Amino acid sequence: MASDTVQVEWREEGVKCLYLNRPDIANAINQDLVADLAREIVKSYNDETKLLVIRGRGRHFCSGFDRSMMAQARREDHGLLGMEIEAMLQTVASAPFVTLAYVEGGAIGAGADLVVACDYRTAARDAKFAFPGFNLMGVSLGNSRLSQRIGPDEAMKMILQSRRIGAEEACRLGLVTQILDTAEAELFIDELAASVAAIPKAVVKQIKQSVQQGNSRSFSTGGWPGDGRTFVT
Repeated sequence: MASDTVQVEWREEGVKCLYLNRPDIANAINQDLVADLAREIVKSYNDETKLLVIRGRGRHFCSGFDRSMMAQARREDHGLLGMEIEAMLQTVASAPFVTLAYVEGGAIGAGADLVVACDYRTAARDAKFAFPGFNLMGVSLGNSRLSQRIGPDEAMKMILQSRRIGAEEACRLGLVTQILDTAEAELFIDELAASVAAIPKAVVKQIKQSVQQGNSRSFSTGGWPGDGRTFVT
């Protein structure tokens, strides 16, 4: 099964892999990719998915907003696309199944936000992470989730200073849960799939809700007066 921008593969019963499929431009996000990804994630709510794996085709996981598209868009369109992406990220963060991102190469901007929304955030040693949207596009997504993962002080540095970090620092901060090469990632996915296979999907949902209890995940917009910058928390 495939769409133009997202390829879908079932590894085994209950394990679905979604591949971002714009490798020629480092899987940059446009409206089609957001819509296709959101649709496949929502489908996973109602099918047999117990483990959802998100990866990127080619050398990079995701380079963030498609800048060629954004350069032609109006400022208000930036915010609209940001809200569409945040709605998709909410479906990942609230999923009633286990989610895992495996990052090779760059996970930048909204691509990094997608990683942060997942339960397991695994990365190859060459992985790089950055959240430059505030400075480049005037759009900052997923601030609350990032703060929950790495703490408010580090989140401020990543967002305001557009810091770029490697896999080891990302793991130390808690943005990444494990560093794995490709073979290790495949083995870990198999092990995780075996762990969740015997657990009913409803129970997985309850476990995730209890673990996340007390974490505030809201959806709101605001910005600096007069400059049109948008924040989605």
